[in-house]
Amino acid sequence: MLNSLSNSLNPNWELFSIDCVTQVGSNPPLPVGYCAIERYSGLQNDKWHLLTGIDPAVAMETINRKFDFCVIDTEHRHPIETLNFISILPYLNDGAIVVVHDISIFMHGSKTNPQYIEWLAPRLLLSAVCADKYIPKTPGVPNIAAFQVNADTRKYCQNLFDVLYLPWKTDIGAEVYSSTKAIVEKHYGEKMLRYFEEAVRINYSIPFDDKYYIRLREAFDRLSKDTVFYGAGYRMRCFIRDLEFADTDIKFNFPIWDIAADKIGQINGHPVTLPDIKSPAAPGQIMIIMIYDRDVADKLRAQFEPLGYRVFHGVGEYMVAR
Repeated sequence: MLNSLSNSLNPNWELFSIDCVTQVGSNPPLPVGYCAIERYSGLQNDKWHLLTGIDPAVAMETINRKFDFCVIDTEHRHPIETLNFISILPYLNDGAIVVVHDISIFMHGSKTNPQYIEWLAPRLLLSAVCADKYIPKTPGVPNIAAFQVNADTRKYCQNLFDVLYLPWKTDIGAEVYSSTKAIVEKHYGEKMLRYFEEAVRINYSIPFDDKYYIRLREAFDRLSKDTVFYGAGYRMRCFIRDLEFADTDIKFNFPIWDIAADKIGQINGHPVTLPDIKSPAAPGQIMIIMIYDRDVADKLRAQFEPLGYRVFHGVGEYMVAR
């Protein structure tokens, strides 16, 4: 695709690559897409946009444009593929081609393996979607297929939400939940929102109530009243909504800083103020940066650590480090 993009005579063609992690390997860790970055650096930020450390549910709302072609080769754990496509569908044109990889990966494992049904994720998506489907004619069961989005894909989108009722154990995370919920609420209507929330409650009651939020409450109990949150964008909004969804006694009453505070005003009912970039921090004062872009977060860390702040990139980093 990058070769075609670099040789294309159509100036309007663009490619967006999305990955929820930022690095691969460990000795040493390398940035996602490092081979392509080295070879096609001239395309970056012009025709090729590499978005890392972000879920498609967040990325699509940020990109906010229509697409004609999509490849889904993601977690291979139910319900990730289905959630990915639910997040992407509102941004696909009718006639768009969607390629799904690893549709037979589940056949390589044992049916007695507890993860067996989770490995069905790509096949579940392909089976549930209502569309014209293209299956390669190969010996045995092919491991890749495609389908073409049409009016029925949207009309019968309930099939996708029905798949979410099948049991899963994958920890999708509170941010993915909130981001996907926002897309469902915006693009699919109240009925599908009820389907989505009920499927989450059925499958995720233990991780959300007993795992993530217990750890979150413990983390909050250790936060001093001087803690500040930096960033009043989508990530912060989703985080505050997570607290509301948790139905716990966690009360968010910490300052929220943002350089665009004058324009933002408030977020989810909480006031946003301009950052204090000169005053030294109180002893042991914590700053949690709620911005997805790690480069921006690293620059903020370099700016505020000399003032005495203990800076963390996201609540997750704080919860691990504490």
